[in-house]
Amino acid sequence: MSHHALEEATLEPSQAGSVLADIGGDVGAAVVYLPAAFAGLEIEIRADGTEWSGTHTGVRERHVGDKVLWAAFFGSLRAGRYELRRRGDPSRCVEVEVVGGEVTEARW
Repeated sequence: MSHHALEEATLEPSQAGSVLADIGGDVGAAVVYLPAAFAGLEIEIRADGTEWSGTHTGVRERHVGDKVLWAAFFGSLRAGRYELRRRGDPSRCVEVEVVGGEVTEARW
């Protein structure tokens, strides 16, 4: 039996208003700003104290006004503490605290 890695499409830069957050009550969102060198890589997330399950999103170029940023966006997360890492790389984790009804911003 052979295993084939699923290849994910590289997405075009997003514009203001092109991503959605499903937040409210005890559900928030998180955006993590990263260096341009992370463009196209995957950022994985897990609730603090749980196993890595493969939940991830891509680092995309984001055009906001006249600025160009690179970010990973998680649009719907239960309130609580989370750890983020480059997918499959245990060498560095970034922690964020997600608050219900809000979009938490963090820097790598």
